[in-house]
Amino acid sequence: MRSSWLPALLVGGALLVSLTACSDSSDVGLGVGSGLGDEEFSTIDVTPTVRDTTVVPITGDNQQQRPSRNEWRFLIGEVNDPIEGTGTVTTEGYVDFAGLDDLPAAIDTADAEDLTAELRLTTSYFHGYSTESMEVKVYDLTEEADMDSARATADILSEDEVESSPASVVSSQIDLSESEDSTTVTIELRAGWIADHPSVLNPGNDGSNFEENFHGFRIEAPDSRAVVGFSSSAAALRLRTVSSSNDTTTADYSGLKTFTHIERTGAGDGRTSGHRLIQGGVGKGLAMEWNFRTDPLDSLRSTPLYGAKIFVPNNASTVETPSNFERPRPQGYSIIATRPEDEPLSEEFRGTGIFAISGRDYALPVALSDASTGAFVGDNVSLPIFLQSLQRVRNGRPPVFTTFGVSISGRASTSPPTTLPVLVPVDGTNPLRATLTTSRPK
Repeated sequence: MRSSWLPALLVGGALLVSLTACSDSSDVGLGVGSGLGDEEFSTIDVTPTVRDTTVVPITGDNQQQRPSRNEWRFLIGEVNDPIEGTGTVTTEGYVDFAGLDDLPAAIDTADAEDLTAELRLTTSYFHGYSTESMEVKVYDLTEEADMDSARATADILSEDEVESSPASVVSSQIDLSESEDSTTVTIELRAGWIADHPSVLNPGNDGSNFEENFHGFRIEAPDSRAVVGFSSSAAALRLRTVSSSNDTTTADYSGLKTFTHIERTGAGDGRTSGHRLIQGGVGKGLAMEWNFRTDPLDSLRSTPLYGAKIFVPNNASTVETPSNFERPRPQGYSIIATRPEDEPLSEEFRGTGIFAISGRDYALPVALSDASTGAFVGDNVSLPIFLQSLQRVRNGRPPVFTTFGVSISGRASTSPPTTLPVLVPVDGTNPLRATLTTSRPK
């Protein structure tokens, strides 16, 4: 399979977390004490209210500004996932290249007709129907595109700023027959392309001439049945010449900026059979809200609380899928919690892994329980959230966080572009929920 199979992170047993008692007397009954021998533990599942959200993700990146994003990718192609409600997702990839300080002498002195040019791309993602090859088209950009941190639906260039005739050879195909990840594919550019783009042979002293005069490519895969992702950092524009003695000399312009434009058509509402749909790329997510003023949470205001986890299950693997259809497993989830106005986060959360995103939004640390079954927020974070929220509500204040936004993400904040759908159960035996561990006297 071309998809990345992540090792399962299994967490077993209940975790008992002791919190430092605050001077506020309203903490009584909510903390963790000793003398547990006379107490009986039980768990309570609390399901939140759920609504759909749309936050279009960032799919543009600049390798020079963020060199730590070595895993970034750009996508091309089209996929219609069998999961109901996903619709048809179409992607177009944009890539620009960094200049070279100088060129090898054999290339620098060669005539344009003695040189060939090709794109070399390394696969890092596959979503769709298996195929031996895919037809692609590469178009020159005539103006500089603002790809840095652009969002997936952005029109970074007008059609007038993209050449109408392909830069690639007619009927260019990329070979996808290899089953391993990180397969290098090549796209040959048409004869005469170098002669039409003399800037590639005039990089300047530091490559600045090339970067000012060459603006990159748009890559499409029309009529495909899969989306393929390519590593941004591994992308290269290669020039090649072969001498009369058959010596080959090459020069590679490395990837600098990439962007993926994503559109979705024919999508449903994503509400079927007790599930809600989360879908990467198009920004379809969920917002969870727990009501601390109604049962069962209201009844726990004076009940000792010893553990808490927030679970985000995934039932996508249970959907019947054709044998020739490949769907990556989730690399992770993002849960962004929003605090109320004028209610800063307390010092008790220092060291829990929660960090501020912007304004009142905070990213919670999320672990995969199993790549195919979902993720969770552990006791060290969930327990103080629910403890403090119960305490605050009892004192007439809002909870620690009012809303928890869930989306597909490989990281807590910006994640590499994806088209992956996930089905989250919202009722039944394994719903989206918080599981709380309480105790009562025996």
